[in-house]
Amino acid sequence: MGHRTLSSVPALWASIPCPRSELRLDLVLASGQSFRWKEQNPAHWSGVLADQVWTLTQTEEQLYCTVYRGGKGQTGKPTPEELKALRQYFQLDVSLAQLYRHWSSKDPHFQKVAQEFQGVRLLQQDPIECLFSFICSSNNNIARITGMVERLCQAFGPRLIQLDDVTYHGFPSLQALAEPSWRCI
Repeated sequence: MGHRTLSSVPALWASIPCPRSELRLDLVLASGQSFRWKEQNPAHWSGVLADQVWTLTQTEEQLYCTVYRGGKGQTGKPTPEELKALRQYFQLDVSLAQLYRHWSSKDPHFQKVAQEFQGVRLLQQDPIECLFSFICSSNNNIARITGMVERLCQAFGPRLIQLDDVTYHGFPSLQALAEPSWRCI
């Protein structure tokens, strides 16, 4: 199976109304908040969210997403429950425009730079993954942290699916990380 693009298999994609001023995938997913997303095709970001592999892309007014279900034998658009998880991850129920207006009224410097960075929002990540990513971040850069997190997932996380030549793993559970066998690595 390969990474999908919106133009290659449009029937397997769902869309969420979301202007780029509310979410910019290129700025958010490469910002150093999360280290599990990669631009596999131009403007198509693939990564792991809620132990599923997703590909995301966007237009000026829509966020498009598709999910890969691996061995579960289910194909099709993301379910309403899966879309809810994606909306929560990006906190899309929070109006970024309202926040930017408020912050701009309080901070003249923010008002100047806000236009250059529209669509930047905080991710609501899994707390365990966020904690371990933060631990890896000490005195590192984004590329090195990304590699460290990926190796941790490869070594101890469940294998989810392979797309093209990329194998995706879920983030390991606390139980997997607490196993005595990994302490000697």
